[in-house]
Parts: sequence; C-alpha cells; structure tokens
Amino acid sequence: MIPVWHDDARLDALYQRAISYPNPPDTRELHRRHDVTSGPQMWGGSGDYCEYRVRITLVTSLPPQEIRDYYGKAKIAGAQHDVMISLYFGDPDAGQSPFIVEFIDSYRNPWSWLCGGLG
Repeated sequence: MIPVWHDDARLDALYQRAISYPNPPDTRELHRRHDVTSGPQMWGGSGDYCEYRVRITLVTSLPPQEIRDYYGKAKIAGAQHDVMISLYFGDPDAGQSPFIVEFIDSYRNPWSWLCGGLG
C-alpha cells in the first residue's frame, strides 16, 4: 500500500499549504468544512498522473477582480510544479460575495497503480 501513503502525503501537503495561504483582505472562511480529494485524471484525459484538489469556501466584501488579482499573484509549490488556482464566484448578498478557491496539484508517476500507471 506504499503508493497510497505517497498520495495521502501529497494530498495532506497540498491541504496544509492551501489552508496556510493567507486570505485576501476583508475575506473570511464561510465554514470550516473543506473539500479535499485526490484520484487519477479527475478532470478527464488520459495519462499516468494523480490529481489533488483542495476547495475552500470564502466570503468577501471585495469585488471579484480584486480576488482574481490576489490569487493571480499566488505562487504555491506543488509536488512537481506550482499549484493551479481556480476561482468560482457566487451571487452577492448584503454586500458580501461567496466564492470558492480551488487549489489543484498533480503528480506524474508511471508506476502508480492507483493513478493511471500499470493499471
């Protein structure tokens, strides 16, 4: 089960980096439940890589462009490359806008039975 331990460790490392990254000004977590998952080619395609995702739901009084600019400058190390960050905005309510920040990482491993290789 060593490949599982490696993937669990990579997912946990991404989670720690994601929750450690400071929130933008005037922004707070909407709740403490985070969506944390991993698996082979979760977003389609083929290949010998495992993907890792951490989603955090936040609420802010900032406009969406300021949030995009803030995370556009973020450089978070991943397993092999910098983490990709995606943003999803909800409808504003009473001057507050909910949004999801998604941290995505991948690891190419042709020998992993769990993430596309040898399987």
